[in-house]
Amino acid sequence: MMKFSYYADLYLKFGKKEWKNSTFVKNAGIVANRLRFFDNMEISDIKPSVIRVWLDGISDVCNKSKKHYLSALSQIIKIALEDEEISKNPLVHIKKMQHITPRIEPFTNEEVLKILEVSKKYNENFRIFLKVGFFTGLRTGEILALKISDIDLQNRVISVNSTRSRFGESTPKTYLSIRKVPILNTLYDPLKEFLFSRRFDKYLLETQYGKPYKDTSVFTYDYWKPILRELNLKYRRLYNMRHTYATNMLYQNFVSPVELAKLLGHSTPKMVYDVYVNYLNSNLKDFDRNIQIY
Repeated sequence: MMKFSYYADLYLKFGKKEWKNSTFVKNAGIVANRLRFFDNMEISDIKPSVIRVWLDGISDVCNKSKKHYLSALSQIIKIALEDEEISKNPLVHIKKMQHITPRIEPFTNEEVLKILEVSKKYNENFRIFLKVGFFTGLRTGEILALKISDIDLQNRVISVNSTRSRFGESTPKTYLSIRKVPILNTLYDPLKEFLFSRRFDKYLLETQYGKPYKDTSVFTYDYWKPILRELNLKYRRLYNMRHTYATNMLYQNFVSPVELAKLLGHSTPKMVYDVYVNYLNSNLKDFDRNIQIY
């Protein structure tokens, strides 16, 4: 009988030819760190009860991450099924993981203005990073991947063509994530000033060594967390800039949910309705009740 590790290696070998490099690194990490529980087991010994024991032992991540682990495990077991090394898939007996999208907590307009004001005493790269985030709704990885050639000041648009993470640079999540986003007037002047005051190699945001940032960890620990502490604001990830942009664009009726989905690079408006419209519908404290509808 063949061991699980044999099929795990095949899974990565086959995947390396098909996946983006960032996807390969991510899946290799899942196999090495999360699926090693099964390494020395024969593939036929992986029963539903064994999988449940493994799942119960994972307590440091949410169900969304566990679903990724189960997906990788499923693909590995599928190869063994195709080889007829096993006759049944033990995962059919595993209950699907329920992932509830966490409720978003966008910043208020007043909080955004305070954050931008306090940021003036910090790194210039970080300041423009914040402004691009709050005024375009780009994902943090998309901001880090912006190149000078992506910024068209004449037509006032930013082209989103790639994203960056600790796994490297790659194309965005979906083909609709490759998009153009308008440069609002509030962003135009500081962005133009930043571009004309710096010498760039290739990227909008480069380290002192002329290289792009691998991720947002430096910004988070050196600038973002201190700013939130100084303002006595509840901690929220830098990604929250995107949520803040989206809720404001909807709340002030600047765009429709369908138009917002295009600006955010979502494949369908479903995410906008599930996350942002539901948030606004449940947040009625600012609803103007002094209206006459008839």
